[in-house]
Amino acid sequence: MYKLILPLFIACSFFQCNPEPDPNTGTLELVFKSSFNGSPLVLYQKDSTNVSDPTTITFKKLDFFVSDIKIQDSSNEWQYIKDAGYVSMANNLSLDAASEGYSMTINEVPIGDYEGLEIGIGLSDQVNATLPGDYSSSSPLGLNANYWASWDSYILCKIEGDIEQSNASVSGFLYHAGVNGMHQIRNYSPSFSIGSNAKTQIVFEIKAEELFFKTGSSIDLINDNQTHSGQSGSDAYNLALKAIQNLSNSIYIP
Repeated sequence: MYKLILPLFIACSFFQCNPEPDPNTGTLELVFKSSFNGSPLVLYQKDSTNVSDPTTITFKKLDFFVSDIKIQDSSNEWQYIKDAGYVSMANNLSLDAASEGYSMTINEVPIGDYEGLEIGIGLSDQVNATLPGDYSSSSPLGLNANYWASWDSYILCKIEGDIEQSNASVSGFLYHAGVNGMHQIRNYSPSFSIGSNAKTQIVFEIKAEELFFKTGSSIDLINDNQTHSGQSGSDAYNLALKAIQNLSNSIYIP
């Protein structure tokens, strides 16, 4: 008896035996791609704004939290599949990289047919009240770089870059949304299936021009070019709220 068990134990110790994959689950891959006026968004590259002023825009950072991800089955029941993730366009330094986008993998999703997807942009006030020390370093919530202690808040989104005006003046912009009351919820209606031990991919497009230039929700990049949030109701807070609202509304499933 012992002669049979001991070799198996030793083999698993050396070769890291893993349990069989659960046949009742699969993988959902969410891919976020950013574009500007229909072309892949490459960081540190000038793009024409198609407005009179500013004439060009250069994105340097486009990062944000996603949270409370749920899927809806054919019985209209919602299932919670991920608490928080972090989307970053930091690798968009070439056309190929920008075309590939940022991929987020969610494992152990129950198999079945689905027709709805809900994603939070930013974090709920409840999660925003926690600290990086409450999480492991493998979680995006556990990284100090995503937290600003002076706010007692996570940095929910980072939108940064430069603009050039018609008079050739160059200036920067920075929109960091934080503090409570910023959480945005988006609902989508894709039809998709999760197969046993299979991967399903859903692609999102972030239309970056809609962050600033969409009629009815435009932001004045020349005069209102910076915010670190601030007290609820303040001009800085309202500008940060508008920035994360515009970000949320700019994300589509093509």
